[in-house]
Amino acid sequence: MDRESIEKALSKPALYGPDIDLSKYRLDEPSMGELNEKELESIDNVLDKLGFQKTPLSYVQIDESARYRIMEKFLSKYGAKIMPLRKALDEIDLAKKISWKIIKPDTDKYTASTYLHGGEIGYFIYVPPHTRIPIPIYTCLAIIGEKKIQFAHNVVYVDEGGEAHLVTGCAVPHGVREGIHIGISEFYVARNARLTYTMIHAWAEGLHVRPRTGVYVEESGEYVSYYVVYSPIASLQTYPKVYLSKNSRAYLASITAASGSGIYDLGAKTILGENNSSSEIISRVVARDNSQVYARADIEAHSSNTRGHIECLGLLLSDNAIVSSIPIITSKKPGALLSHEAAIGMIAEKELVYLMSKGFTEEEARAILIRGFMNVEAPSIPKNIRAEINRILDLVSKYAVG
Repeated sequence: MDRESIEKALSKPALYGPDIDLSKYRLDEPSMGELNEKELESIDNVLDKLGFQKTPLSYVQIDESARYRIMEKFLSKYGAKIMPLRKALDEIDLAKKISWKIIKPDTDKYTASTYLHGGEIGYFIYVPPHTRIPIPIYTCLAIIGEKKIQFAHNVVYVDEGGEAHLVTGCAVPHGVREGIHIGISEFYVARNARLTYTMIHAWAEGLHVRPRTGVYVEESGEYVSYYVVYSPIASLQTYPKVYLSKNSRAYLASITAASGSGIYDLGAKTILGENNSSSEIISRVVARDNSQVYARADIEAHSSNTRGHIECLGLLLSDNAIVSSIPIITSKKPGALLSHEAAIGMIAEKELVYLMSKGFTEEEARAILIRGFMNVEAPSIPKNIRAEINRILDLVSKYAVG
């Protein structure tokens, strides 16, 4: 793609979500140098906010500075690689071949800005054929400066028959009020391979967040995504797309606890490209204060003998919050089986009274009901990842009641 077309896209707004003036935010020169003492202290603060255990991190990005850490040596035992994307683009032919192939730089102003000004700061992960990485690969992205813009471009390739579990946390330490994060992620799941991806957002009230994610799943591959947002933000807009080949599967679950006056525009689209591909898109939304949530889901069948299901459930906790469910199912071939269901309601007074009669306070009772509402049994999630998710959802349920 020529540079002129990408530069034109700098003024191209996204299809959904509020448009952001990027010129209002400061961009530092991208760096892969060592993090200073202040930045390292911020990591502990951010890990606490995310609910992560103090575990060795594979990759850390503070503003525009990046480094990879202890787990690099552990992964090397399996022939797996994790490194800054910029380094991978200089040294690894595969990284050059697949970078910017699922997501096009001219998609919108956010992708164009990342391509032109991001410096390819982000991580590259490669899992060799028939290799199972037994522990989660942890990465952390954080903004510690005020009114800064953070770019990240991440590329993951799980080769034939391989398996990996990626856990990413995005946050700001206490005290940061404004900024914008733009994260481009391209995930490749090869034949008979499997990737699970857990993302936890814990930003701040003045942060704008613009993830851009594309996934390509080859024959008999599987992709499972678990996406959690539980902090107040200015706005979040994300709409990952997953392309599915023959006999491949995708499961995408999102948990949103919206608050303040933030605008949360979350969605996902799966393209059932070949026979016997299948997908589920599941969302749980809890909204309070003056927040607005738009839960989008789109399944598009391009082949016969495909299956897809959408489920969106919303829970309103205030008179001023808004939840809008927008499911779309499209079949372009006879024989595809697609379905959707959506429901928006409020906490049942009867259930609340029952729990309070058992000795719980009203706040405790609300947290228990919200925790049950948010529980999503994602298939194929390994026990160690499930324990991480359960710990985070316990945190989210307490936060959601205010």
